[in-house]
Amino acid sequence: MTETERETIISKMKSAKDSDSFFASLYEYMTLRLELPRDTKETNIYYLVLYSVRLKMPGEDVKTLENRLATVDCHQTSYIVSKKTLLMMEIERALGVMISADDAAGAESVRQYSDFLWEAMNDEKR
Repeated sequence: MTETERETIISKMKSAKDSDSFFASLYEYMTLRLELPRDTKETNIYYLVLYSVRLKMPGEDVKTLENRLATVDCHQTSYIVSKKTLLMMEIERALGVMISADDAAGAESVRQYSDFLWEAMNDEKR
């Protein structure tokens, strides 16, 4: 994703008139940021991140890749969960909002995360 693409999509999210157009822009941002094919249909954030990692490690057999990704850091967090968390933090920072850690952790789908962000953005406007 180029800086221009990033700024354009962030601007679309910030100026969205309704939750559906916000969701569409957020999904576009996430798939571009994760360098996923434009025709990606997956909506579970964890699986989007996993798909992204698998695309970046095409030479790894599935078993080796699963073993590598299953290891955890000192916080008992897997690579995929860490990458998901960093992506969400990046988006929140770009939008100038913050959602609770519990809400972020509980947002499994892009739609759930979009709803939390949309609500936080509208709270900021009040």
